[in-house]
Amino acid sequence: MNILQKIQQMYNVLPLKERKVAKYILEESNAIQNITITNLAKKTKTSSATITRFGKRLGCDSFVDLKIKINTASRDLPKAGYEDIFEDVYSFYHKVIDNTVEMIDKEEIRKVVQFIRSAGRVYICGLGSSGLTAIEMSQRFIRMGLNATGLNESHMMIITGAITKPSDIVIGISNSGNTLELISTLKKAKENGSKIVTFTSFEKNEMVELSDINIPVYNSLFVSNQYFVNSQFSLMYVMDIISMMLLEDTKMHENMEKTIHTVNKEFF
Repeated sequence: MNILQKIQQMYNVLPLKERKVAKYILEESNAIQNITITNLAKKTKTSSATITRFGKRLGCDSFVDLKIKINTASRDLPKAGYEDIFEDVYSFYHKVIDNTVEMIDKEEIRKVVQFIRSAGRVYICGLGSSGLTAIEMSQRFIRMGLNATGLNESHMMIITGAITKPSDIVIGISNSGNTLELISTLKKAKENGSKIVTFTSFEKNEMVELSDINIPVYNSLFVSNQYFVNSQFSLMYVMDIISMMLLEDTKMHENMEKTIHTVNKEFF
């Protein structure tokens, strides 16, 4: 894990002033190379002391050491400019995918796939845009023959969490990891002995504490582009990986082909 990924993982639990520094660095990592600690303090409306404390928290000996580590981590990332819309969008996706690839653990993904394969029922929960991802994921699983339900309404999530079984898996999707209704649902499901899998952008939050497995994803909040923000893109990338791994199962692949054939026959 490079220093930029470490900053994102810590972001949610940083003191407010240090969070301002973290946000600027994550959004403008390519601009850190030649900046002074005084100018960084002005841009983040903090102080040199705050930046020094922030660096120490990350294990850096000095501000120079902090800059070196940031520059090393950001060297291969494309610069986000505003001269060409096509390049801007490419840069956005490139940054999100590259960082998500470095953050995820392949073995943890394989464990999630095994949980899903062996589950009695699979419940996928999320609110807002994460709720749309939950519904999309559930529809894919249904077409593979899995007993899956997507939930994007808070009351139904909490009710479902209260009646899950030990054979069930509950998947919680939230970039922040602090969605109260989702936390309540996961708590109830965990009390019932259900397996808990979470997808979040930060490593320290209540959802992660409740999970058997947490899959970290890059948060698009930190992409320097105020005009184009797809908060679910990194989640969709991981979802595609999980879907393809599930389809290595012959029966699931046959079920998927059967549903495609049925839909084509009925409507085309």
